[in-house]
Amino acid sequence: MEFLLLKKDVTEQYCRKIVMPEGATEILMNIVDQLNNDPKLLDIYMEFYKKNIESGYWTTVWEPLAIDTYVEEVLGNSASLLYLHAALQRLPLAEKTYAERGLSEELFVETLRDIGVWVQNAYNLVGYYAIRNFSWIWRHLEARMFRIGGMQFIATNFSGVIKGFHNAKEDRLLLLCSAGMELRANGDKQGVCNKEKTTDGFVTEYEETEDYFIGNPITPEGKGLSEPVKIKRDEWTKVLDKDDTLLEIHIPRDTVFDMEQIKQTYIQAKEFYATYFPEVQYKGMACHTWLFTPQLREMLPPTSNIVRFQEQFYLYPTAGSVRFLWNFVFNELTEVKDAKPDTSLRRKVLAYLEEDKEIFDMNGVFLDVSGDFGTVTYQKEVKTV
Repeated sequence: MEFLLLKKDVTEQYCRKIVMPEGATEILMNIVDQLNNDPKLLDIYMEFYKKNIESGYWTTVWEPLAIDTYVEEVLGNSASLLYLHAALQRLPLAEKTYAERGLSEELFVETLRDIGVWVQNAYNLVGYYAIRNFSWIWRHLEARMFRIGGMQFIATNFSGVIKGFHNAKEDRLLLLCSAGMELRANGDKQGVCNKEKTTDGFVTEYEETEDYFIGNPITPEGKGLSEPVKIKRDEWTKVLDKDDTLLEIHIPRDTVFDMEQIKQTYIQAKEFYATYFPEVQYKGMACHTWLFTPQLREMLPPTSNIVRFQEQFYLYPTAGSVRFLWNFVFNELTEVKDAKPDTSLRRKVLAYLEEDKEIFDMNGVFLDVSGDFGTVTYQKEVKTV
């Protein structure tokens, strides 16, 4: 491929188009000069692009960016931006994909500017421009994720860690654990909060017979139950299984978090995929977020937008930790001893931790078969089946 961004004016053009911070834009333009004048630096750059980006490898892993020592020697604190510049070589290809799909330039800018938001966030955090979450940005640059109405959507294949079933007569959704899930006796995933496995836990089982689906049920709050249930095939339809398509959603930091707005956003997303990606036959939404920290229901009132959002999703056991929530409520560099209780939520989180209570995030799903998003409340006791 032609490396268009090795031309300084092209780098500037795209950086300004996706609203890259001014200071970072200047550094990226200077990196072009250094690449064109330093064969060793250019070799490292080209090799990284070939092995990690062009190969598609970066779409398959979540791992820290490995920065070459020579790059650090030459660029210092700006070293990670060399790798960001290599990734930005995908911008012309992304732009082409948008044009081929009939997607607007406004959507292109609204989606891709998220990269600059993270670069600025790094500056706010550590005092220099950097890309601290390189494994995140392929979604934007491969034109797989789109920002619609303040939320980000990407079609993904479900892992199959749980199975979903719907009883049309009773209008009920039930999740069962797949086989081999290791849970504590209380139904939480083993490894929660990076703790050692408990000795009183159990391992889930799953079986399908001619007449029944048999497995360990999950409460909508995300607890796996130790006693398996048998549900009749003629009463329950399997509506979620491994490799089914879901819209994985993400909520950017700059989104105004309001449930009514989020309800409208999902309607917009459904219209968007029906219009531009009709081949994507998804079953609902999936999300892994600090907002699904179940302990938030004890810290916040039922009218809270966070609690209302959480109630729209059926949670399932996840080996989460306080770190996900901590990074958003405080920031990833703040230690507990330095944390300031200067908001209501921060005070409650700190008080919770002082009592040595666990706080951990979860995964959750919303399935369209359950009804319209914003009108469903999964968070209620699972009936005996």
